[in-house]
Amino acid sequence: MNKYLILFFSITLFLLNSCTELDDGGTASENAVYMGNPNSSGIIGVTVNDEKGGSSVITPRLANITNKPVTVTVAVDQKLLDEYNKTNNLSFETLDIADFKFVTSDGVTSHGEATITIDKGMYIGSIEVKIDSINAQKYPHDKRLAIPVTIKSVDGYKLLSSPKWTLLQLNRQLKTSVGLMSSGNIELKPKAPFTEPMDEWTFQMSVIYSSLTRRNLTTAWIDDHGGGEFYTRIANIPGYEGHGIGIQVKNGRDGADTWTQKPLKAGEWLHISYVYKNQTVSVFINGELHKTFETTPIYLKNTAKSGWTIGNDSYLNDYIREVRFWDKALTQAEINDKLYLPQNPETPGLIMYMPITKETALEELTGNWNVTKGSNTIMKYIDNVIFPAEKLIIEEPVIINENN
Repeated sequence: MNKYLILFFSITLFLLNSCTELDDGGTASENAVYMGNPNSSGIIGVTVNDEKGGSSVITPRLANITNKPVTVTVAVDQKLLDEYNKTNNLSFETLDIADFKFVTSDGVTSHGEATITIDKGMYIGSIEVKIDSINAQKYPHDKRLAIPVTIKSVDGYKLLSSPKWTLLQLNRQLKTSVGLMSSGNIELKPKAPFTEPMDEWTFQMSVIYSSLTRRNLTTAWIDDHGGGEFYTRIANIPGYEGHGIGIQVKNGRDGADTWTQKPLKAGEWLHISYVYKNQTVSVFINGELHKTFETTPIYLKNTAKSGWTIGNDSYLNDYIREVRFWDKALTQAEINDKLYLPQNPETPGLIMYMPITKETALEELTGNWNVTKGSNTIMKYIDNVIFPAEKLIIEEPVIINENN
């Protein structure tokens, strides 16, 4: 028995000594440098105003407190962004290094790369990535911008292979107009009917519903459908139409299992995506997957009447914008990438695009669809709406009194 007690106390003493060494920094073999990210993905969203700019902080750090000064150099890494785009089928562009700067904690400013020293007794450093402004002519809003940053070199300790990078995705603040819709609907019929069933597609729209306690409130549906039915409802009414919570995808029947069963909030922007592929429809809200439904084949028929209908008579003071139809199943990364920013009508795969702004009204910009507003549909337009935002934010014009 004594020999086991001796072994136990020996192991315990060894572990305590090991912990003490790690707390004090230890040796080079025990410590290492990596990129400290706030999440496991390494992707950081940065809200940027074209006029006022924006900023974020990247944080190279050590696994333990260092017992000597450590020099770390970070740099813009185009290869990192190229690989990210390829993996996720995205098209981010790197903001030119002349259009932002690195600012170290001691105030040193640089472009393209920056070097900091993490002092003895510390374990983390910080570098501000500062954007003073963005030239909207050089970078139109349909361009997705990012700043890919990698730890380039370390002097003093080894560099861990992962994570050693941060990808700053610029979420540009947008001021636009949106539609305010009551009653009726909007019909979109293809100018040239679809001759073949679609194997996959994605339909998107952004809405704020003033309430979610209305009966038979629909988002969008396919009129004169091919294959199975595609009709949707949205509600927060327990017990309605088979427990009406969230969004219903009706494919020939009702029932509790035809609803996402995830509560949604009235008065907040809902960026809705319906993704059809392999006889399933996946419902994404604000980039998050809420549910995937098994369905029959769903497609537009080869008839002049087959098309999309948005809304119905249950609409009442509901905000709407960015109606899109793609001839492919968007990935979750693509959905998040395209969440609120305007699109280029010539984007590959985008076969319907109706921004619904004061400037474009109900014009469909790809030229593939005829648009008809219902006879009792009321559509108004609200200016100076700010994105990204959870709720409706309207920027009031600043009135300057010349007498002051």
